[in-house]
Amino acid sequence: MPVNTTHSGYDSRLDKITRVRDFAAGEDVVKSRGEKYLPMLGGQTKNEYNSFKERGFLIPSVAPTCLAVVGSIMRKDPVLDQSGLDYLVNNVDGEGSDISQFSSKLIKELLLAGGAGYLIEYSQEQQAAFVKQYSVENIINYSDDYIVLAQSYTVRDEKDKFNEKMETEYLELTFDEEGYYVQNIWRETKKGWVTVDSHTPTNRGERLSFIPFVPVAVGSIGFHNTDPILLNLTNINSDQYKLSTDLRHGLHFTALPTFFVFGEMVDSDGIQVPLKVGPGSANIIGDTEARAELLEFTGAGLSAVKAAIDDDITAMASIGAKMLASGSGGVKSAETARIEASTETATLSTIANTVDLAANTVFSIVAEWMGAQAPTYAINRDFIDVKLDPAALMALLKTWQSGGMSLDSFLTQLQKGELLPDGVTATDEADRIETTGSNFNTGIDFE
Repeated sequence: MPVNTTHSGYDSRLDKITRVRDFAAGEDVVKSRGEKYLPMLGGQTKNEYNSFKERGFLIPSVAPTCLAVVGSIMRKDPVLDQSGLDYLVNNVDGEGSDISQFSSKLIKELLLAGGAGYLIEYSQEQQAAFVKQYSVENIINYSDDYIVLAQSYTVRDEKDKFNEKMETEYLELTFDEEGYYVQNIWRETKKGWVTVDSHTPTNRGERLSFIPFVPVAVGSIGFHNTDPILLNLTNINSDQYKLSTDLRHGLHFTALPTFFVFGEMVDSDGIQVPLKVGPGSANIIGDTEARAELLEFTGAGLSAVKAAIDDDITAMASIGAKMLASGSGGVKSAETARIEASTETATLSTIANTVDLAANTVFSIVAEWMGAQAPTYAINRDFIDVKLDPAALMALLKTWQSGGMSLDSFLTQLQKGELLPDGVTATDEADRIETTGSNFNTGIDFE
C-alpha cells in the first residue's frame, strides 16, 4: 500500500470534522458547499437551486459557542512551573506561540475536531525542543510502529519565480531495522511515492527508542476516534439551515398576494382597460360581471417550519448552556436529552482535564529531551460561575450566538449575572458589537 493510505475510519471521521469546521466558518462557506448541506429540490434547474440556496439563512452558533468555551477557560492564563524550561512560556512551537496560545489552540481542536496530535522535535538552530501541532485531519495513518502525517511544502515554477503552489508530502515517523526512531519524508513523483529525505533525531547524541508524538482525544491520550465536541450542535445548526431555506423559499412564493382578474376588463367601447392598484386609483369598466381578487396564502405549513426552526434555536442554546454550566445540571430540553442519550456533551471540566493531561505529557517529553526536570502545567479551573437560572442563561447564549452581544459582555454577564458590565452604556455595547460581536473568527482560525 502507498504511504498515503488512510487508517480505518478516517473518511467517516474526516466528514464529521469537515462539517463542524464548515459551520464554524459560517454561512458563506456552508453555502459554497452546495448540495453537501442543502439537497436540490426535485425538478430544480441549476439557476433555480442557486436562488433557493441564497434564500436560506444560517444562524452562526458553532463559532460563538467555540469562542465562549475557549474564553471561559482561558480568561486566566495557564500556569507552567518551568523547572528550567522557561522558554516554553513564550515560545512553545519554535515560532513564537506562547503557552496561552498553545492551550487555546488545543481547546479549539477538541471542540472542532475531537482531538489533535503533537510532535516534539529538537531545533539545532535554536538549541531547544519544541512542540508542533497536527490536526486530526493530517494524522492519516498509524500503528504500533509508524505514524503518517500529511503536511505541505512549496513548489516554485522554474520558469516563473513568482508562481508558487502548495503540494502535499507525508512525514513518516517509524523505526529503523535496529529499532531506533527515524523520520522519512515521502513525495509523489512520476515513478510513484518515493522517500526524498530521511532523518534520525537524537537526544543529546543518543538515538530514541520511541516516537515522540502525543495523540490527544477528548478525555484521553491515544489514537481514539472521538467525535468533535461541537458535532451535535453542528448537526442541529445544519437542520436549522435547511429549514430556514425551506421557509424563505416558501415565503418567496406565497408571502405576497397575487392579483387575479376574472371577466372582460373593457370599457363601453370594448377597449381593454389597464387596471391600476393602490390608493387614489380608479378603474371604470363596462363588463358588470367582471371582478378582480387578491389570492393570499393560508394554512399552517410555513408556521410548522417556523416552529421547527425555533426548536432548533432552543436546542442549540441549550447545548451551549450545558457546556458552560460545567456539568452542574444546566439546561436540558427534550431535543438535547435525546442527543445526550447517545453522546454525552463535554463540559468545561472535561475539556480542562484533557488539556492538563495533554500538556503535561507533551512537556515531560520536552523536559527529557532538554535534560531538565519535568515541568508542572495547570490550566485555569476558575471557570465563570454560572448561577443564572436556566431561562436567563439560554437567553444570553441565544443573543451571543446570533451576534447581538460582544464576547466580553457575554462572559461578564455569566460572571456577574448582570445585564451589562459596570460602566458600559448602550452606546458602548453597540460599539463592542460592531467591532467583535459578529466577528466570530477573532483570535481563532476556523478553517
